[in-house]
Amino acid sequence: MADRLLLGYRVESVEFSGRDSVVIKLGFTRETPEWEVRITPPILSPPVDGWFASDTAGMEDEVLALMKDVPLEVLSWGDLDLKREVERLSAERIPGWRVSLMARHKLEGGIILDLSFIPEQPLTLAVTTRINSSSIPAILHSNLKKDLLMGYAPVIGIPVPWLDKHADNLASLGKDVLLEETLVRVSRADPEITASTGVVSNIEVELESRSYAGRLWMAVYAGAKDRYPEVGVHLGRRIQILPRWDMELYGEFILQLDDWGLETRLGLRWPLWRNIWIGGEWSNLEDTWWGRLDFESWARRPYAWVRYSEDHDVSAALGYNISDHVSIEVHYDSRFDDAWNVRALLNL
Repeated sequence: MADRLLLGYRVESVEFSGRDSVVIKLGFTRETPEWEVRITPPILSPPVDGWFASDTAGMEDEVLALMKDVPLEVLSWGDLDLKREVERLSAERIPGWRVSLMARHKLEGGIILDLSFIPEQPLTLAVTTRINSSSIPAILHSNLKKDLLMGYAPVIGIPVPWLDKHADNLASLGKDVLLEETLVRVSRADPEITASTGVVSNIEVELESRSYAGRLWMAVYAGAKDRYPEVGVHLGRRIQILPRWDMELYGEFILQLDDWGLETRLGLRWPLWRNIWIGGEWSNLEDTWWGRLDFESWARRPYAWVRYSEDHDVSAALGYNISDHVSIEVHYDSRFDDAWNVRALLNL
């Protein structure tokens, strides 16, 4: 009976222990084979193939320990239990991959147990990128985004749970791509990347230059007399006089489109904390000095700035970045009769 239920084993002895206990000693019907475990990885592109190899390193030995002294015939009745145990090991290492087992004889003797893997839903279908920068003009972001998307092509089609395990690798992959960009090298920018995994994975990049700052915008006013569209450009050179004390020398040039009048501002500022800057600037209009405080921000976030002159004039704005290129703000300037107005900006 044991031979029929437990193929590969035979009853060697039966012993009665006490009134209610029976000890059955089993032996092998023939010599157990020499097992070998091999992993057949899925076809993945670099560097994702390296992630898979790292996660499965040593898994062969763990599965081989399960097969020690196991007759081949056991697979006819114990294959589901073996598969469940291997799936448990696989789920700990590479969640989101379904493992398949296949046993085959080697020509020189012994048996190979092949482990192959198939991705399970949900899969990563797309990657979106966003670059946030107050120093590199938005018009220069498009090539960076394009190269990032190409760099993230290897993660398309892989299981989301496994990608979630490698969120740090995902961020490092994007950083490696950006550090190869000429713009990033020239500007001495240090990318900070946050990866959010999902069916559509989101990559958010903070990219601030340590050498230069540039911004180009066009502003249109509403709700105020004698205010006309203007075009402005901010050009800055970032320097570090003392360790960890960054400063920026800058010039702003604002052109009024009604009379082509040009305002020139020359200033110096430094960061109080992250994107909060404080400084002072000189304006050629009435040869005036201004103090200035900026709270810079990015797409779908608020921002603010305020200027205060030696003549006690105040200019300020509270705005919201609708997208990378469009923002709208409530603007105040005490030098005008209609001090309050709404201003829309196109940022390039």
